[in-house]
Amino acid sequence: MKNLIYMVAIDHDKYQWKHSNFAKYAIPTWEYWCKKNNIDFMVVREHDKRFDAPIWNKELIFEKVGDKYDKIGIVDDDTMIRWDTPNIFDLYDDEFCAVRDDDNLSFIYNSLNAYSKFFPNVNVDMDSYINAGVLFFTKEHKNIFDSLLKLYFDNKEEIDNWSIPNVGREQTIFNYTLEKLNIKKKILPPCWNLVNMHKKGMFQHNFQLDDKMPYFIKYGYIWHFTGFPIEERENLMKQTWDITRGNYE
Repeated sequence: MKNLIYMVAIDHDKYQWKHSNFAKYAIPTWEYWCKKNNIDFMVVREHDKRFDAPIWNKELIFEKVGDKYDKIGIVDDDTMIRWDTPNIFDLYDDEFCAVRDDDNLSFIYNSLNAYSKFFPNVNVDMDSYINAGVLFFTKEHKNIFDSLLKLYFDNKEEIDNWSIPNVGREQTIFNYTLEKLNIKKKILPPCWNLVNMHKKGMFQHNFQLDDKMPYFIKYGYIWHFTGFPIEERENLMKQTWDITRGNYE
């Protein structure tokens, strides 16, 4: 059985911030973990010009690898994986796996309302809404990505010029697609995609025990540096790398 971790880390003129500035801290952690667990690792750095925004390159996973891999993980380039994380591919069978995203319910509510126009008669329960930045699945889930690409290209002009603010882009469309296709999901515990760490107090440490190690490093497997201003991301990931880099050697 062969497995893959797939990451999109593209610098693009559409965005003010270069992804390479923080991906350089994410990539070594995933390289180490994949090598340790005999997992292939692919980083996409070239943008496919069929898309306006780089995020849609995620949906090209099966176009790039075909049915070569039994199980696949897609991870954002602002994620870092702890050096001793268990092999996630041993922990699921045929399910589509992700972590719930419930830290900003008003955003989710508004985003679901905004994108519902593309999915008539499809309802997404807010309690099952997942974060699309860390996903694990099998090669049998190709239909999800085929459906996403079809929807994008069928509505490319509208999606590329989306004018409703603060409702996100691909993530809610992903959630609707999972529901539309009736995909069997396995909701993973938060440690597998620790988003909005500042809201959870995960940057703090146990001062009562004089333990200086931040909670997110102690208790999280995949650290996702999102939910706060992007200009803080590079510095926080650098600090994390400086603290932990000795464990990846």
